[in-house]
Amino acid sequence: MAPFSAWLPACPNQDFDLTVKVVGSSASGLIDELATIVRALTLRGCQVMVQSGRLNGGSGHLVLRLRIASRPFYSMGHGCDVVVYLDQDPSEFGQFGMQSGSVLVWEPSEQFRLHPQLSDGIIAYPVPLRELNAQYSQDAWGKGFVAMGVLAYLLGFSEEARRVCLKSLTSSRLFDSGYQFASRSLVKHDIYSLPLAARGDARIVLSPENAVKLGFAASHCGSGTECAGELERSPTQWVARHLAMADKMVSGLHSEQFPDVQVYRGPHGKVFALLREDDASILSSLNGCSDPRVLVAADAADALRLLVVGHRLVEANQAGVVGVVVEEALTARLESVWVGALAAAMSGKQLDAADGFDGAEEEGTAAMRAEREGEDDAEVGFIAWGATQGVVRDALMLCRNIGMSVAALYPKQIVPLPVAQLESFAGTVKRVVVVESGQTRTHADRIEGACSFRLSVVMPDKGTALTPMDLFMREDLGATHNNRSKGVQDESA
Repeated sequence: MAPFSAWLPACPNQDFDLTVKVVGSSASGLIDELATIVRALTLRGCQVMVQSGRLNGGSGHLVLRLRIASRPFYSMGHGCDVVVYLDQDPSEFGQFGMQSGSVLVWEPSEQFRLHPQLSDGIIAYPVPLRELNAQYSQDAWGKGFVAMGVLAYLLGFSEEARRVCLKSLTSSRLFDSGYQFASRSLVKHDIYSLPLAARGDARIVLSPENAVKLGFAASHCGSGTECAGELERSPTQWVARHLAMADKMVSGLHSEQFPDVQVYRGPHGKVFALLREDDASILSSLNGCSDPRVLVAADAADALRLLVVGHRLVEANQAGVVGVVVEEALTARLESVWVGALAAAMSGKQLDAADGFDGAEEEGTAAMRAEREGEDDAEVGFIAWGATQGVVRDALMLCRNIGMSVAALYPKQIVPLPVAQLESFAGTVKRVVVVESGQTRTHADRIEGACSFRLSVVMPDKGTALTPMDLFMREDLGATHNNRSKGVQDESA
């Protein structure tokens, strides 16, 4: 899923978070120039992460990936919001991870103009890349600079940011030709004005707060199959109706002891959602509770699903109180959520990726089965809760690209600790690494107190956030200690 927020500058007052892919052999000319592009983006107040590689496990198109956001983030993200395609007509666009609402900048051939093969909802901007490039260069790699000029216009570069590019890029005239063409010839579309498809591949943009409210509403909606049908026929109407329902049943709680924590409580007072949590607030919320459970959400759809599951656990007397934690890393971002994921979340089911894990389950927690990915008998197995799993997913991809044997476990529950799941996973890997989201050994200490296996810990330094490269560059994955990424603490048990 792409970390989609807004196609700039359609919603200038809204946080944004875009994953951009520049695809094609001509992208090679941009690799040494990306520092200038990143600098220009930072002038717009953006946080930027860059990665280069190839599609299809190293055998496909050259691709430069940029994640551009208004706030700090923790991984490269998944899927794609913007594709800048530089080569000839591809056989299929599905490999680029585009979805309804994604943006495509490309030069379609006459064949594609007559027989478009784009999915519904893709916003396509045709640009005469070769013609614009030929004005100043005979080298095909120049198309990349032209395309970046087009992208700069669509992203709403300020005049100052544009001057930075014109002053520092080696092919500034090509960049400016793309920028000038876009400003004269392209009409920017607002993705939020696109009609949602009335079928299962439609997507809805959700904030964490709205996902939480929808989770409470879905847990108490008595419409059953009629409700699911409404979600598929009219997602926006479904969201509006359930948010109105939530406003009547969900209350907000305030604590002077933890003023930065947002807490939502359902109508029966036994299921809570905690946003911007810390470990102390979790423990405080459990004081005096009988048979508590604390679950940690990985994204917006997962927060909705876990609230549904939490209500079912309470109704089945498998828990006295359930708290669903939405970590601070998630509270600042919007997400484009697939309607099919919402439908699965309403049913309380885990998504398909979890069905492949055969580890032991705690009694009565089939719906809380941890997700496992990676090789059996792996050299290293990562354990990560909540938003941190995005970093681990991308680290696993980096490791696999160079032949490393790695795996990961993503539990959903932290109280009580899913000991059987953890022990089962540890038995399938040679070394276990617990990935913490903060500067304390929150999860690692709990695991060491309850489990029999040895572990090491990775956590960010104060004021920093973990990146996939921090995990990739660990010395026990093959990199030397001196070459490890700065900004990461490594503690071995």
